[in-house]
Amino acid sequence: MPKRTRKEAESSDVEVDEAPTSINPYTVLGIEKDADQDTIKKAYRKAALKNHPDKVSPEEKESAHTKFQEIAFAFAILSDERRRKRYDTTGRTEESLDLEDDDFDWVDFFRTQFAEVVTVEKIQQFSNEYKGSEEEKEAVLDAYKKCKGDMTKIYEIVMLSDMLEDEERFRGIIDEAIEKGGVEEYKKYAQESESARQKRMDRARKQKEREAKEAEEVEEEIREVSKKKKTGKKSKEEDLGDLAAIIQKRQQDRAGGFFERLEEKYGGKGGMSEPPEEAFAANRKSKKGKK
Repeated sequence: MPKRTRKEAESSDVEVDEAPTSINPYTVLGIEKDADQDTIKKAYRKAALKNHPDKVSPEEKESAHTKFQEIAFAFAILSDERRRKRYDTTGRTEESLDLEDDDFDWVDFFRTQFAEVVTVEKIQQFSNEYKGSEEEKEAVLDAYKKCKGDMTKIYEIVMLSDMLEDEERFRGIIDEAIEKGGVEEYKKYAQESESARQKRMDRARKQKEREAKEAEEVEEEIREVSKKKKTGKKSKEEDLGDLAAIIQKRQQDRAGGFFERLEEKYGGKGGMSEPPEEAFAANRKSKKGKK
C-alpha cells in the first residue's frame, strides 16, 4: 500500500490514500473473472458494508480504512466496462485509470463511496438479504465458537445483530447445532442464569434508549442541513461535508446502534420525503464503548 498522502477534501475530513493499484480487484471482491455486473455490485455492497471504517472500533479504523479503499478501488475498476476490459487485457489497474475521455478521479470516487455506501436504503436491502440466510447462520456459529459461548461478545461480532431482536433466533441456531453435534456446548452458554441473561438484555435496552436520544439530536442537525440544501444556500458538495462532519463527530467512540435508530426513523415510515443519503447507519459491532 502506498504511503498515506492524507489529502483532504475541500468539504470533508475523509482521508484518502493513493489508489491501491497493486490489488487484484476480483480477489478483493471475492468474485470470478466472468462475474456479471449484478454479481459485482452485490459483492461490493457486502464487502463495503462489512468493512466500512465507521463500523469498527477506534483501534481498528486504520486497517479498515485501508481495506475499504481496496474494496472501493476494486469496484471502480470492475463497475466500468472499459476500465474492466483494460484490466483484463493488461492485468494492471493503473493502466485502467488512464483511458481516453475518462475523467475518473480516484479521490472524488472514494469520498463518494465512503459517504454513500451505507445509506439507509442500502443497509435495509442488505439486512433483508442477510438476516435468516445461511451466511448469517455460519457467522453466528463461528462467533459462538470464537467467543466460547459468550452471548454478549457474539453480538459484538455478528454483523447487523441486535440482542433485543435476535436473542431467541440466535439461540435457536446455536441449540440446533449443539443438538446435532456441530458445535460444543460451552459452559458460558449453557450455564448462563436467567438473572444474568436479564441483566444483559437490560443493559442492551438502556443503551438503545441512549442511542435513540442521540439519534434525535442528529436528526435535527440533518434537517437543518437539508433545509439549507433546499434553499440553495450551499452546494451539494458543501452539504455533504456538513453532514459528514455531523456524522463523524457523533460516531466517535459510539456503538453502531446509534445510527440504527436513524435507520428505523427513516426506513419506510414517513419522516423526510427523501432521507439524505449522507445520513448513513454505521451498524458498528464492536461495542467496547458500552463497557
